[in-house]
Amino acid sequence: MSDIFQQALSNFVKNFGYGDAIRHLFRRGYSIDRILREFDYPYSREELEKIRRDMDKDQ
Repeated sequence: MSDIFQQALSNFVKNFGYGDAIRHLFRRGYSIDRILREFDYPYSREELEKIRRDMDKDQ
């Protein structure tokens, strides 16, 4: 598989598995620091910041 496809597949699997849970935590008022501290999601700070920005744009 190509690297681009492999990365896209990885992103899809992470979002499908954890994306809704993370967005739910943001809607409940959790901060990025709290999510990183209290949960073991396979997301970096930068990825969580992007999810937060995308949520803010959609509102």
